[in-house]
Amino acid sequence: MDKGIVSLVAASTLGEDIGKNFASQLEKELESRGVDASFIGTVSSPDKISKIGEHGSSAILVATGGTESIIVAVGKLSRTVHLFYHDSYNSLPSALEAAAALRELGKIVHLHRIKEVSELADFIKKLSIAANGALRLSRCKLGVIGGVSDWLVYSRTSVDYVKRKLGAEIVNISLSELVDGMEKGFTLKEADPSKLGAAESKVSPLELSKALSVHESLEKLVKKYDLCGLTVKCFDLIAAKNTTACLSMALMNSRAFPAACEGDVPLMISMALGEFVTGRPAFMGNPSKVSEEEILIAHCTSPLISRFRLMTHFESGLGVGVSVEYPVGEKATLFRIDPKLEVLRIGLGQIKKWDWRSDLCRTQILLKLKGADKILKKSIGNHYALILGDWTEEISNAAEILGLNIEGF
Repeated sequence: MDKGIVSLVAASTLGEDIGKNFASQLEKELESRGVDASFIGTVSSPDKISKIGEHGSSAILVATGGTESIIVAVGKLSRTVHLFYHDSYNSLPSALEAAAALRELGKIVHLHRIKEVSELADFIKKLSIAANGALRLSRCKLGVIGGVSDWLVYSRTSVDYVKRKLGAEIVNISLSELVDGMEKGFTLKEADPSKLGAAESKVSPLELSKALSVHESLEKLVKKYDLCGLTVKCFDLIAAKNTTACLSMALMNSRAFPAACEGDVPLMISMALGEFVTGRPAFMGNPSKVSEEEILIAHCTSPLISRFRLMTHFESGLGVGVSVEYPVGEKATLFRIDPKLEVLRIGLGQIKKWDWRSDLCRTQILLKLKGADKILKKSIGNHYALILGDWTEEISNAAEILGLNIEGF
């Protein structure tokens, strides 16, 4: 992809003045919103789009009829096509004809009815955010440190497959390189949990210092390999150094740098997509309790988005895990990409009150989510990602640009 999104107004030669009027309005609306999108203006002939180049998504305002060939020409250069029609000047008939032709070519096409140009500008802003996130992922280097955990018998994909499907590059890094970096940088010092903002700490200052040495070593690897995301085979780190990467994962995701556990590559890609699109931290969790309209997800790492405690890692009792209190009543987007990189499963839920339990991973989030039991009926793997707020539209648009199908709960 050369660009994230291209937007334009399609008008016939007979209706060029109508198109220019729409284009003038749209340009002002986009400027007032600070939209980062390539706006072409009015196009009245397919010949005028030859220099556009391939792009993630196109937003085309169908100003008049007689624009089918223009729409198809632009659509052929797009991963996804959004056609905006109105009730005048034969806009809809043209959009319908072009949409059918593009779908026959295998393009994903969405039609949207608008009453005001401002509606289109709002949508282009959202689409621009999604397209830029998808573009960033397609150019990304993602580190896999130590390999994939043995128990992830389904959640696996190959380096070549990721490159072919998404454009992203997987960089395999040995766990020994992480450990060597820890040993070179580690000194026996007592770290202060209050400097991290922890409300409470149940680990020793020395254990906290060891966990921070993991973080320092990982940050050096990020810089060395120019990574924009990573995943760590963290249980091998526990065996090697009696500490965990949980705190480092928490610190990285707190700044919306995608960091996943257990060498789970599909989940790392899911988190990267979500964080690149939204700019918000993502939580990675295990589904621990599922019913028709509720899901409890838990893990020993989480972005430090609110009040949190420092604890040990649940399964091992070693290192540093985090228990973060998520805000009850807030909306949250839950999602996961399958290992074949063909489907994004996504849904919107609401965080419910939950009484913390000691027999689960340290951060525990109960989400009211209609259709949650789809996780049981049709599993696409273990871990899921969660981002606060309703980002279903933006993440879905980005996934479509990358060639994924969208599936709700």
